[in-house]
Amino acid sequence: MEKKYPNTWLGINNIKYQNDNGVTIESADVVYTDKTASELGLMVLQGEDIQPLFTTPDEAFQLGGLTT
Repeated sequence: MEKKYPNTWLGINNIKYQNDNGVTIESADVVYTDKTASELGLMVLQGEDIQPLFTTPDEAFQLGGLTT
């Protein structure tokens, strides 16, 4: 998902985690690619069956610093 939708808020569901660790996503259905974090959060509060996820490329830290 990070490669197809870099630096994008996604609404995902049907999430399968690697080794049931609850951290690394093995697969998921991408439902929304065109919503902001606020829009996705409101949708969750209204009962939408999605999980908001921000994609960050592997070579960047969460705060935006690049690794070498």
